[in-house]
Amino acid sequence: MKKRLIFLSLIVVALVSFGCAKIREVKITDLSLKRFELLSTSAAIMEIQYNVDNPSGRTFILSAADGMLKKNGLNFAQATLMQADTVSARGVTVGVIKFKIDVLDPLALLSMGLNLSKWDYKDLKVDARATIKSPGRGKRVIKYKDIPVENLAKRL
Repeated sequence: MKKRLIFLSLIVVALVSFGCAKIREVKITDLSLKRFELLSTSAAIMEIQYNVDNPSGRTFILSAADGMLKKNGLNFAQATLMQADTVSARGVTVGVIKFKIDVLDPLALLSMGLNLSKWDYKDLKVDARATIKSPGRGKRVIKYKDIPVENLAKRL
């Protein structure tokens, strides 16, 4: 009985750990800012268009994502995924993900200026966390800490 329990435990661990192993085959080929709408001095909506090449036979769902934007080590803004998105199996998926941005320090935003193209991105870093699910296979949580904004697309 004890041997069966150990054997079943090993099988369950193997299935769970290899459930999202195919996620390493997925490649993000393009990320671009599609839309950025400032709703107020403390809130914005950001849409990011992506191209993903998924050669595996599994569908992946980005079910949750959030991040903290830091300026000079201080929390500046928080981003939260507004709705889940799906990456199809065996093909290229072009999609848009929408984030709600909450500015935690509106005075810092005003001091940086409202024109995003003139910001100095070297001072900005991101802590991010994303949950990716594969139907019937489990989920994987991916975490990044203190990544410079200019290197974020390369890191993904």
